[in-house]
This record gives sequence, C-alpha cells and structure tokens, in this order.
Amino acid sequence: MKRVLTILAFYICISIAFAADKLSEDNWSFEHDSLPEMLPKKLRGKSDDEIQKAVFQGYQILHKLITEYNGRGLDSDIYGFFKDEMPISNTRTSDLQSELIFYNNAIKGFNGYNKNSITIKLVPNQVVTDIEWKELNVRGRYSFLNSTYFNQGKYIIRLNDVNYLGITPLAGNIEEYPMSIPKSSISYKYVNASFTGGLPDVLKTSDSPNFKHFLEDIVFQQVADRIVKDTHNNITVAIHHATKPYIIFKNDTYQNFPGTAGKFIGGTVGYNISNTVISGFGNLRLWVIKVNAKMATNVVNVDMGIVFHNLNGKFDVNIEDTKPVVDKATFTIGRIDGILYFNMLNPTECKFETTVLDIKVKYETKLSADVQKMLTNAFADNINNQLRGVCKITKDVVKPVQ
Repeated sequence: MKRVLTILAFYICISIAFAADKLSEDNWSFEHDSLPEMLPKKLRGKSDDEIQKAVFQGYQILHKLITEYNGRGLDSDIYGFFKDEMPISNTRTSDLQSELIFYNNAIKGFNGYNKNSITIKLVPNQVVTDIEWKELNVRGRYSFLNSTYFNQGKYIIRLNDVNYLGITPLAGNIEEYPMSIPKSSISYKYVNASFTGGLPDVLKTSDSPNFKHFLEDIVFQQVADRIVKDTHNNITVAIHHATKPYIIFKNDTYQNFPGTAGKFIGGTVGYNISNTVISGFGNLRLWVIKVNAKMATNVVNVDMGIVFHNLNGKFDVNIEDTKPVVDKATFTIGRIDGILYFNMLNPTECKFETTVLDIKVKYETKLSADVQKMLTNAFADNINNQLRGVCKITKDVVKPVQ
C-alpha cells in the first residue's frame, strides 16, 4: 500500500517543459523549495496564523487535483498539435477618416516556436503556458478607402518576438478549462506591415488605429483562442503526468492488495487470505481538516481526512484444519474512514487511524457463522493495518526542515 504514502509528498509548484508533440519525464523539473514542509521555513518570521493558512491552502488545492485524477489513469496520452497556419476572419475596420478592410487572411509560423513550456502552480491554482516565436506572418488582401481615395492589394504583417502567456485553471482543468482567453495573452516586440497597393508601411500600431484594431483586437483574440484550444490536451497530459507520482491509487482497481494469515481463536486452526482484488478506489474523498502551527516549539501539525466509498472485490481463503478448506469470497465495503496526523517539522510524530465500516462478505463454502465472522474481521483488520502503514516511512517522505 505504498501508494497511500504519496499523500505526504505533495508539491506546491511543479514546473514542466514540453514540446507540442512530445512530453517526456526527462524534461520535468520540480521546485523542491515549494514542498509544503518547506513553507514554514520560507515563511519563518511570519505569524503562526499566516503559516497555517499557507499550508492549508496548498494542501486544499492539491487535494482537489488529486481527487480529480485519482483512479482516472489515462490509457494513452493524447497530445495537441499546432497547425502551422490558421485563417483569420474577414474584418472591416473604420474610423472617422477612413476604412481598412482585411480579407482572405491567414497567420502562419506556429510550428516554428522557440519555447513551449508549462508551469503548474498549486498556489494560486494556475497553469501558465508560455510559448515564444521569433516570427509570425499574417498575410491576405486589403482594401483602403476614404472620402477621396481608394486602394487595394496584398499585405503582409511580420511580427517578431511574439509571446503567448496563457493562464488556465489547474484544479478543475478538465471541467473549467476556458474556451476563450484574453487577447492580452499575446504580445510582441516588433511589427512591420507592408501593402502592395501603395499604402505606407506601418511600423507602429499607434500610426494606424484601423491596423491596430485588426491586429490586436481581431488577430490576437483569435490566435489566443486557437492556442488555448490546441494546448488543452497537452496541459491535461502534463497535469496527469505531474500528479501521477502523488496519486494515492493509480487505478480504480487494486489487483495486488497484500493478504494476511493467522489462527482462529484457540490457536489450533490457521487461515490464509490471499489473491485479494479491491475496486472502488476512485471513490475517494480527501481533505485538510486543520493545520496547527506553533513555530516556537517546532510544530506544524497537519490533520487530513480520507474516505473511500463503495469498495468491492474478492479474495481466496485457505483454512488449515484437519480437513483443509479452500474457499472464495466476494465482499462490499460501504466506506473506509481515515484520519492522518503528522508534524511537518518532525515526521516521526505521525499517526494514521482508519476504520472499515459496513463490510459484507459472501463465502462460497458453507462455513459456520463464527468462522465467517472471524475471517471477515481478519480481512477488515488487514485492510486497516495496510493503510495504517503510512507512518512507517513518513520520515523518509516528509523531510524535517528547521
């Protein structure tokens, strides 16, 4: 049950770099200074109340994330890809003096990015996508007209050092990921627009309100919305990979749950429970109960609650009597309640209490009521014992920080 132990190793901020067509564990980087147990050190000098709130917030957001991905194990990673070119809608711009119409528009160069990275931040619950291009080109046709003059032809807009900086939700990414994102997520350093029909080049958007509207209101908004759509799958995969080491159970079904053995009351007849399979670990509820910081005495106690609902499965039973019995059983468990207590600054101070509630076991062989009760109790005790083993290696997962 070592997967349960990962509840103690939550990261407040995880940074991941990825290419649009590739995501590899090799290019993950973790900010170890933002482990929850590092926060008291980073915030030393702040009040106990401020430290409590910071730690509580970090765990609270991460618990939402863990719950979202627990038991969801993706069968395969589906990545988003940039198409090199995208169309831009026809746009008619106007001011008091003139009109400038852009049509047959397209922007090109998305595959030529220099940087494409994701930063996952538990606090303040954000995914920051940072993409940079050396150059993007917008091409099409235009018509210019005012009270005395008409001009038309082709145009090209060269944008240099373009940056997309998009902020989307971390917890709730699957449900709350935006369909649209502010046009301000697109920025650039240099622009050069040339027109074949004789209009002067534009080197500053302030020189042409019509051009500025087309570029910054229309083009940038549509590009921002296209990028946020194209990167959603990559972000989901990145979050999935980032959270994978910290998921309590990778899948809803646990195929290799440890068995147990012992003797019935009286000590003469032995039993062995093996081949246990448990399903329902996706029905997990995880939350922070409270954080209590007393830095003067080197204490930051964290109380966490964990509940599993509606588990079910099967196991094998061997009874080593004068006439051995080999049996199979199926079971349901209404819920398992657990509370984890530990001191972040001294992880040897740890306790994990669990209770198996509403357990029902059906045995294939007709066993006496007393034997069934003893086997069921032994099975429930084994589940409790396995879950409670979390504190045995807490000191290896949560490093004490002075």
